[in-house]
Amino acid sequence: MAQKISNFNDVILNSLNDAQREAVNAAENAILVVAGAGSGKTRVITARIANLILNKEVHPTAIVALTFTNKAATEMKERIFSYLGPQQTMPFIGTFHSYCLRILKNNAKMLSKPFLSILDEDDQHKLLNTLIQKYALGKKISVRNISYAISLMKNQAMDTDKNEFSFVNQYFFKEIYAAYEREKTLSKALDFDDLLLETLNLFTTQPDFKTAFQQHVRHVLVDEYQDTNAIQHALLKQMTINTSGFAVDSVCVVGDEDQSIYSWRGATIANIMNFNTDFPDARLIKIEQNYRSAQQILTTANHVIKHNKQRNPKTLWSAKEGNNRVQGLICVSEYQEGDAITQLVKTARKKEQIKNIAILYRTHYQSRALEEALIKHSMPYKIIGGLQFYERKEIKDILAYLRLIVNPFDRASFMRVINCPARGLGDKFEELFFAHWSEQPFLTFSQVAKQLIEQHKVVKTKKEALLSFISVFATYEHTHKPSAVVEHVITKTTYLQYLKDEYPQPEALEKIENIKELLHATTFFEQQHKDNATLASFLDEVALMQEKATLKKDAEDAVLLMTLHAAKGLEFDLVVLSGVEEGMLPSSRSLHDTDAIEEERRLFYVGITRAKEYLLISHARYRYTFGAMSEQTKSRFFSEIPSSLTPINDCSYWQPAQFAEFFAGWLGTNTARAATQNAVMTFGSARTPSKTVKPTEEPTLPESASTSKTFKKHQSVRHKKFGLGTIQAIEPQEDEDTTYLKIQFKAGLKKIDARYVEST
Repeated sequence: MAQKISNFNDVILNSLNDAQREAVNAAENAILVVAGAGSGKTRVITARIANLILNKEVHPTAIVALTFTNKAATEMKERIFSYLGPQQTMPFIGTFHSYCLRILKNNAKMLSKPFLSILDEDDQHKLLNTLIQKYALGKKISVRNISYAISLMKNQAMDTDKNEFSFVNQYFFKEIYAAYEREKTLSKALDFDDLLLETLNLFTTQPDFKTAFQQHVRHVLVDEYQDTNAIQHALLKQMTINTSGFAVDSVCVVGDEDQSIYSWRGATIANIMNFNTDFPDARLIKIEQNYRSAQQILTTANHVIKHNKQRNPKTLWSAKEGNNRVQGLICVSEYQEGDAITQLVKTARKKEQIKNIAILYRTHYQSRALEEALIKHSMPYKIIGGLQFYERKEIKDILAYLRLIVNPFDRASFMRVINCPARGLGDKFEELFFAHWSEQPFLTFSQVAKQLIEQHKVVKTKKEALLSFISVFATYEHTHKPSAVVEHVITKTTYLQYLKDEYPQPEALEKIENIKELLHATTFFEQQHKDNATLASFLDEVALMQEKATLKKDAEDAVLLMTLHAAKGLEFDLVVLSGVEEGMLPSSRSLHDTDAIEEERRLFYVGITRAKEYLLISHARYRYTFGAMSEQTKSRFFSEIPSSLTPINDCSYWQPAQFAEFFAGWLGTNTARAATQNAVMTFGSARTPSKTVKPTEEPTLPESASTSKTFKKHQSVRHKKFGLGTIQAIEPQEDEDTTYLKIQFKAGLKKIDARYVEST
């Protein structure tokens, strides 16, 4: 142990900067660590945990560290393990939901209602859809809206009876919500939000439990505190405070209000801004040194975020100097913007120091023009944000079978698999089954099935199908190994053959590979949890699992496209922020809400601080919308960056060779010089912002918009958005350079400026 302490102090503590070391050693009851982007907050929080164990002699089980993703929790565990070694007991490190699940499982007898399983999002949607159909509300309430409303209500601790919750059809919402809660109770199930609520209820209604908890847990740490919601904040107070004040030795939260971007899912910046109010005399420690980005990038970020009022003022700085790291680009259209960004990617790939590149945007639809440009230039790319593994239909089907083994009262799981694969047990059978089950809610699904058979309420063919279904669950229990159960389920149900019969071959093969991967996952789980590798514990882990975005090996060198939200927590050598325009960033929905504008600015700030070496910020003067070009306004956030700091280059008149030379000069590759020697440089050097464009001049249109073309009625033409079409009428305008064409496309008759179509 002495050697471990010496190594930790010499290698870890001595390598921290002064602010980091202050956060690690702080001894106050309440500590708020405001850690700026790229400042090493994970290193700080893990070093604090190790310091408590090694130097303060705190027993690991007296420490609880909470975070928001399994990925973050895993990284923290690995670091702690490296500090403590294999022989040392580990503290709890995990998500809020996983810790609440543990508390509820360990204190089941204290709960107000029995709890055996967790409803995931898909099961919740299916249950809500059944209720909506039952009450004939399909035209009044959608499943997704009601699900979101329920989650938001729970996360913000709202009360429908006190009219705190605003909903379009509040009466119907209350009815559906009440029915939803009844069904969950009958199924002995909780949804994800319930895990937090039921744990909070345990603290507030069971004083003996709270006292025992606070006597055992002496140090609580929370990562990414800017992302907490009202319930999580209330839960932290219940864990650490009693009627006399602080009941534990320390509560330490680490976060950055400048990166609070999840209000749409219940997170509130108020928790971190009002921390001193709820935890009196809390010590504020700011960590401002950034280890990620070049200084010019950080200075750009500082200039933007200082316009927000809801923040703890801080100034990010870096020892990484670097000049000419940020550029601004004004393009004529989203197509030119896409071409320009593609040229940047092509140039950047020739610079060895740039290993990864990301193009970020506010919303998914912005990717279209970017994708078209990348495809046109044969540039590999990958969009981040597809379905997660455990959200795929075939995986959820198998998991539903597994959940029914663990919890035979689980109605949502039963509904999912009773006719999957198809067994001829349709809607009428389900109505009969659930009517009988509702009359006898304390029976398991198999007991209900057997009663229906004994009472001759099902015909012979359905009887055989029902007996076959029941037999799937006859030989396995929640204590069995998950790999054996999965193999049994897919064999007994002939699930792989069902996939082959139900889907086209390529899709069926992909789904079968997913099933095989699920088997691999169960085997890996068993290897990692030899002492508790049961089906029940596997399902608990799956239910708590969050996004694990991993790239395929063959796409490692692809440029990544993603939303700014998806980029949170990531970093890249080169970042492009595209479409930085009013109505896009900030979004049109936020333009009349001060708080919303501040969150949009934080989103822009997050995008800037993802860049390690180079940052390009671009916007288009015009975007193609509904068959016509609409004029765009540069984002106010773009304007908050001093031009002396970030050059703004108007590339509206640039030719491809100019883009190549400009980006080569910026990144220092000098690969485009030969290509530009023979180019006609009409508008001067591409290395400097264009000074030739007067405000009153119209920008150059895309190459496909040549005005020298002549068109004829009934001629076939091509449009970038609408595809092939036939000219129905030609309408010359007073402006000799402008002609409108009426073109019949597959999507309908469109009137379009002739400069935006091509002859075929």
